[in-house]
Amino acid sequence: MTLLYEAADYVSLEELMQKVGISRRTVYYDMEKINDYLKAIHLPPVKYVRTVGYYLPDESRAGLPQSTGKPHAQPYYLSPRERMAWMSLYLLSAEGPLFVHHLTDLLQVSRGTVLKDLNMVRSDIKASKLKVTYDRKQGYDVNGEERDKRKALSYYFGQVFGDAGWEQVFNRKPESEGPDLARNLFPPMNSEHLKRVYRLISDSEVTLGVDLTDEMLFHLTARFLLYVRRIQEEQFISIDEDERNVLRRMPEYEVAAGVAEGLGQMFGVSIPDEEICYFTMHLLGARVNRMEQMTGSEEVLKQLRQVTKQMTDDFQRYACVFLPNREAMEENLLVHLKPAYYRIIYGLGLENPLLENILSKYREVFELTRRSATPFEQLVGRPLDDNEIGYLAMHFGGWLRRENTKPAVRRQAAIVCVNGISASRMLKSQLENLFSAVDITAVLSLRNYESFDEENVDFIFSTVPLPDSKVPVLLVNPILSDKDKEHLLNQVNMVAGRKSKTPAYSVQALLDIVHKYAAVRDEAGLTEELNHYLSVGKTWLSEARKPSLSDLLTGQMIQIKREAADWRSAIREASEPLLKDGRIDEAYIDAMISKVEALGPYIVVAPGIAIAHGKPQDGVRRLGISLLRLEQPVAFSEEARHQVQIILVLAAIDGESHLKALSELTILLREKENLIRLKEAKTKEEILQQLNTGL
Repeated sequence: MTLLYEAADYVSLEELMQKVGISRRTVYYDMEKINDYLKAIHLPPVKYVRTVGYYLPDESRAGLPQSTGKPHAQPYYLSPRERMAWMSLYLLSAEGPLFVHHLTDLLQVSRGTVLKDLNMVRSDIKASKLKVTYDRKQGYDVNGEERDKRKALSYYFGQVFGDAGWEQVFNRKPESEGPDLARNLFPPMNSEHLKRVYRLISDSEVTLGVDLTDEMLFHLTARFLLYVRRIQEEQFISIDEDERNVLRRMPEYEVAAGVAEGLGQMFGVSIPDEEICYFTMHLLGARVNRMEQMTGSEEVLKQLRQVTKQMTDDFQRYACVFLPNREAMEENLLVHLKPAYYRIIYGLGLENPLLENILSKYREVFELTRRSATPFEQLVGRPLDDNEIGYLAMHFGGWLRRENTKPAVRRQAAIVCVNGISASRMLKSQLENLFSAVDITAVLSLRNYESFDEENVDFIFSTVPLPDSKVPVLLVNPILSDKDKEHLLNQVNMVAGRKSKTPAYSVQALLDIVHKYAAVRDEAGLTEELNHYLSVGKTWLSEARKPSLSDLLTGQMIQIKREAADWRSAIREASEPLLKDGRIDEAYIDAMISKVEALGPYIVVAPGIAIAHGKPQDGVRRLGISLLRLEQPVAFSEEARHQVQIILVLAAIDGESHLKALSELTILLREKENLIRLKEAKTKEEILQQLNTGL
């Protein structure tokens, strides 16, 4: 808060991470807490603009000293996620009876909040094969295997501290924010102890001939100290003799024994062989930047080399690229896969701090990597989680960028759409998401098509028949349903003279099958994942810089009215919020009406839905979208399909900045159920809810 308070301008995410020494995830958590606090004292929240960062509004800046003095004097409020993490750590590390009043003192919240959080912790910790129990005399406890407890300790420790530097985590100041569990989690030590532990682990790099990532050094330092404390409490790991015999033959075992000896001398504890083997597992699974020599089981290395070859083949095929310097690339992939293999085999979870960034900015590479990871999943005998897929995606994405890889031969296509420029752009976005190896080189009106040179394209997507075309014409609807996509995939593959590489499964059909055998907790999220998986979108690179539909279509941009006198009045009334907010001029409304008068009801893009729009130069000042919902439909022509209840007005400032919002609108409108619920909504809140849940 202090950093934002003292800044005269926006503070970037990277600057916050660097100056405060916290991870991206922790920044998000902290901002959530700050905004909760500002809301509680009736001040505007911190503003965030993706390209520039965070900014504390002037009203909040002025209001803070009046209410509570300097920002840094504010009490520290844990977010619900942090409360759960701290509570889980406390439950896992408690040395004596633990009751609700201990947790209320620790978290500085009410008894009711603790009991509510405990229910969430029970559910969350169950995924780690652990169970929270309660006894009237002994209070709360966690039952389960020691290995699962340590895995949970490491996970929740990462949730709280993220990727902060190891010195900042352990050298806590008395006034530091949040609870201090150091005396429960770690052995008693001073700063010199900590430096010696860090050096002990970093020196092992030389012995092993590897270069560990900085993040991994922090993780190993923290984890080994967590485990020493468990050993001091006589909470030991159990590893069967056969597995120990395999681990003792690894070069990492000798290094782990040296680390264990050093830790034992430092903290006055005897570390048994099973714990040394457990340390060995962590060294085997540690992420590295490089390896001087590939050591380990020859059988495992042989299998991993075969997997790297298969994964590279699959990635090239799915991504439609040729990877140069393939031998070097496979060696680099092997350096990553070897520790990943041991992490997964030994169940050593590792959080990927960049996962959220990868999913938002490099979704296509992530999904291609997921598809290409099947040979590795078959080797380890289980599916990879998103953290591991994210690390692999970083490898493939980094290599593509480093080698400036050129795509394979691609198909060229044009779009002919008679429904106007907004519908054309929505259609273009859908087709680009559906066909990653097809370049849309032209978007044409029917009049423009008459003078278009068809020799420049392999085929044409058109909303109307083109009987005189010299190239194949694929008829499409302006908004594609899943069934439409199935047909198009098959048609394009037939036109291209090849069999489909990706079966054109319907997302809805897959959902129906899933529902037969499993309970779906988040159908919207699963639908999105399946769509990404089957379609492999192309717009991931630029979408992050564009506002979403929810950014633009806020409550003040929505109106609900009984009826409109005619379609002209409907467009004028739908435009009112944009006009009042200074986003458009009156001339823009006239231009939209004139276009419908000249071209007909082309703005009706789906049953009961119209999107009115004009050119930026017609009178647009700022990007915006507004929505009018009518109880009684208004006719845009005498045809039944032109009876409209929802009129959206798009004010675009250029050809790019509104595309993400249009893409999201497309996703929403392609489902019949969403259309029905949107037209039946009675309040602004219901419309906003439908817009949010339908995406």
